[in-house]
Amino acid sequence: MKTILIFTLALISFSSFAHIEPGTWKGEVSANANCFMEVGAQTFENNLPHPLNERIAITIGSTTYAIHHPFSIDTKDGSVKFNHDLFEAVVATKTGAFALQITMLHTDNFEGPSSFVVMEDNWKTGVKEIVNCSNLKKVN
Repeated sequence: MKTILIFTLALISFSSFAHIEPGTWKGEVSANANCFMEVGAQTFENNLPHPLNERIAITIGSTTYAIHHPFSIDTKDGSVKFNHDLFEAVVATKTGAFALQITMLHTDNFEGPSSFVVMEDNWKTGVKEIVNCSNLKKVN
C-alpha cells in the first residue's frame, strides 16, 4: 500500500513540471518575421526532480540559456514558491546581460510555451534590445 501511495505521489509531482518538448519551436516577431528557439534537455539540479530545480537548455541565436521557474521567498510566512507560468534565465556579458523569459500555456489541449521575450541590456552604452516572439509552435 505504501508503494502505491509513493508511486501515485511521484506521478502527480512529475506531472506538475512545466515541460517543454525538445526540438525547434517557431514563432512570429511580426507578420513578416519569424523567430526560433531550440529546446534541449530537461535536467534537475542535484538530481532532485522538483519544479525549483528544473532546468531546460534553450538556445536562441548563439546564446544558450539554462531556464528555470522564477521563485519567490517570503520571510514573513516562511514560504518558498515558484511561478509555474514562466521560465526565465539571465546570461551575463562583459557589457551587461542577455535575458530570456518564456510564457507557458496550460490548457486541456496543450501544455507548453506560448511566447518568449529575449533581450539584451548593455549597461555600458545604455542600448537595450527587446524581441517579442509570439504564437510558438513546435516544428520538429
